[in-house]
Amino acid sequence: MNGFYLRFALAGLVSVGAGCTSAPVRYYTLTPPPALPASETTLAIDVRVVHTPTQLNRAELMVRTGPTEVTLLENERWASPVNDEIKDALRLELQRRLGRMTGLRPALTKLTLDIDVQHLEAELGRYALLEASWIATLSATGQGSNGVSATTCTFQADEKIHTGYAGMVEGYQREIAALADDIVAVLTSHASGIDAPCQKSIEGSAGGSGSKDH
Repeated sequence: MNGFYLRFALAGLVSVGAGCTSAPVRYYTLTPPPALPASETTLAIDVRVVHTPTQLNRAELMVRTGPTEVTLLENERWASPVNDEIKDALRLELQRRLGRMTGLRPALTKLTLDIDVQHLEAELGRYALLEASWIATLSATGQGSNGVSATTCTFQADEKIHTGYAGMVEGYQREIAALADDIVAVLTSHASGIDAPCQKSIEGSAGGSGSKDH
């Protein structure tokens, strides 16, 4: 009898466990959806993310939940490592814009972009923040140092975002697009002999300020 009841109890536990389904895992990407085709350019683009905060080196999305607290979202994950997400999204945004650049010397054939990400964080329904510095190097194939021009700049975007995890990632996407705009604007100005400001700060670019304490 004891064996019978034990088997009955185990069967009941298996039945209950089978009826419980775990929450689905959702994956997010910073790469924007296909829109207009990328502008044609003969300039090769090499984007290198040289640094991101250590806490971003994980699959789960992270949100700030208080002045000293962050929360890992077990069921909300990046589709690929954050470094790759940033690199691929920024390269695509640059490709869509570089065909409109004018004034570059024909000999320049490669753009190398080194990105140092200091902050990439968000609070649900409040703000998304991207702070980075970048070094853009335009080079000519087969030439020495005379064929190289380097530009170093900083960028910050702090904007109000929509609620939900998708709204958070969309906020990051807009900020990476704004970063690409800034890079192309600076390179175009320098190519035209204009000393453009190399520090860009954007706030409230989604319709309001992402005000908070850093």
